Amino acid sequence: MRLKNWLLAGTSIGLLAFAPISAHAQDAELQSAYQAYLNAQASGDAAALEEAQTALTELCIVGGYTSLEECIAAIEAAGTQPAAEEPAAEDAAPAEQPAPAEDVAPTEAPVAEEPAAEQPPAQEEPVVQEQPVEEPAAEQPKAEEPATEPAPAKEEPSVNEEPMTEQAPAEEAPVAQEATPAQDPATADPAITEDASIEARLIAQVDAHNAAVADLSAGADATEAQSRIDAALDQITVICGGLGYADIEACLAEYGLELTPLPESMSTDEQPAAPAPGDEQPAAPAPGDEQPAPAEETTSEGEPAEVIEDLPEGVTQDQVAPVLDSAKDEEAAPSESAQPVEGEAAAAEEPAAPPPANDEEAQSEATRAFSAQPIAAVTADEGEAVRAEENATVNQTVINNYVTNITTNVTGDNNTVTTGSQQTPVTVVEAPKVQTNNGDAFTQLILQVGTQLFVNSVGLDTDRFYDPQEDEIYYERLSNNRVREVITRPDGTQIITVRNRNGDILRRSRIAPDGREYILAYFDDSYYDDLERWRDPAEDLPPLRLNIPVREYVLDARYADEEEVEVFFSQPPVEQVARLYSIDEVKRSARLRDSVRRLEVGNLTFDTGEATIERSQVQALSSVANAMLSLLERNPNETFLIEGHTDAIGSDIANLRLSDLRAATVARVLTDFYGVPPENLATQGYGERYLKIRTEAAERQNRRVTIRRITPLITVAAR
Repeated sequence: MRLKNWLLAGTSIGLLAFAPISAHAQDAELQSAYQAYLNAQASGDAAALEEAQTALTELCIVGGYTSLEECIAAIEAAGTQPAAEEPAAEDAAPAEQPAPAEDVAPTEAPVAEEPAAEQPPAQEEPVVQEQPVEEPAAEQPKAEEPATEPAPAKEEPSVNEEPMTEQAPAEEAPVAQEATPAQDPATADPAITEDASIEARLIAQVDAHNAAVADLSAGADATEAQSRIDAALDQITVICGGLGYADIEACLAEYGLELTPLPESMSTDEQPAAPAPGDEQPAAPAPGDEQPAPAEETTSEGEPAEVIEDLPEGVTQDQVAPVLDSAKDEEAAPSESAQPVEGEAAAAEEPAAPPPANDEEAQSEATRAFSAQPIAAVTADEGEAVRAEENATVNQTVINNYVTNITTNVTGDNNTVTTGSQQTPVTVVEAPKVQTNNGDAFTQLILQVGTQLFVNSVGLDTDRFYDPQEDEIYYERLSNNRVREVITRPDGTQIITVRNRNGDILRRSRIAPDGREYILAYFDDSYYDDLERWRDPAEDLPPLRLNIPVREYVLDARYADEEEVEVFFSQPPVEQVARLYSIDEVKRSARLRDSVRRLEVGNLTFDTGEATIERSQVQALSSVANAMLSLLERNPNETFLIEGHTDAIGSDIANLRLSDLRAATVARVLTDFYGVPPENLATQGYGERYLKIRTEAAERQNRRVTIRRITPLITVAAR
């Protein structure tokens, strides 16, 4: 059976595989689910068909297929070759024998927080065809077994071939391939020497980790022991990330190393409500009104607090973060906003304005006047075709130009932004390319703005929108350094995006086959110059004062049904919106995002260092997707921002990349399996910046995805 990873093969985001089950067991379950699906079809029972299709869809997602159709085709193909099933079963059994090398401490995967930063080389695996492509598949069974078996002796220092593949992406890959079976040192002496040093460093950190775990188990001071564990994990993250591994298990297994698992009572991954058995999570409290009330709705600083239904063991109420992301930013960088206490006190005495009743009321009079003006078609401006540069596709040429312009802007005269009364430096930390499956690439541009890091994945949305097997794409240069991207689908639908010289989205429309234009994003050009600088567009706004109960501002989808999620999404912003912003401005500003409500997909969390979805959590997206689709039936102009988050384990840059992958994972599942149009989704990763629980330790509730409907911030209200 083909266990193709749909994220890896279809998107270019590198080592993203769903938490797997064994191939044979998965095949049997898929065959059974497919038979149930066929029986339901034959019965004519609509309810039974929907239930059977949902079950089949979940298994197909976990199986790594790009669509339900592809999954069914693979099942039918497998059904015509029953003889092939026996060898598959035989292969599965021996595969478990080397499992100790593969199944080393699944819960200790924080290293993937760093490898997220190494995703670009990982996606080049289609070029290095034999060994690197096999590596993710070989790692898949790891999620099946807890780390109870000791790792074998240190016999496999062949990891030196992997770093060579990661560090020399295209040219040295064949060398790495040839060196693997024969271990030919002819060209690998430097790598072998370096590998010995790497192995020594890894051994030291693993020993430090295991010693701290032993002390913890023996009753030593928990805080001190946990600090040592976290420090060792962070170093292992850095080392393995430098080797290009997306999984700590595979990295350590190559060296025959194993991390001792935390004592069961201390394992943070086991704290949140035991999500193991699959159906038990959604079966928790009944929808909506049975959502448990939070123990406390304010933080110790008096801010409205995050909704935490069940505090994990060892976590106190003081560790619960403010519910507003802008308040979290204030905590991280108090700056000088703490000085004008008198002004703040005066503002606090003013009663908060009531929330708007609908999207139109939420937009300012100036915005309504702007929206009332005739809107030119997105195709109205004449353009000049963009030609591909040498050794690059047109897509790559456009992305390269955006990256060059951004880099020039932030390293030239405009290399500071104003934060409060201070000039904050802006620097480009790095800009690695992530190879896509169709031969193109997008760039994960990491910017540092003061003390904060921000990831701008230039070209990632195009990669989600554009199917090179079916769609056509071209670019045109417009006046004022703008570029228009036109994607035409087989049915004639066009997705047209206009960006400025830095790649910020100024306009996005869907043109239906009948010629009707749906405006998804519509930036007010009178603020065009503001986009030339990296600044918070909400800088001039006062702090947001939440004027509704926290439980109306944040909804946990775990406790809501489809209808309740739909109603929640349709709610207007909690304050009047000053103007129309670009999608990129909204991504960059916590203060702007705070003005719209937030959906927590509470029963969709991630293993440490993983951007993968387990089968037990797939159902968590079903009600969210259906709510989105219902809302889009009423207003096709909606845009939902999917926000990815990590805990505080791992480096800041690795966490940013990993969180971006988590957001992209959810977006692709919503599109590929539930049919949510990709152009109605935007994604952004924030790393560990917006924790729900303020802790430096591994915490499952911080490894999550949140969703906001940002439509009223970026386009005219539906008319």
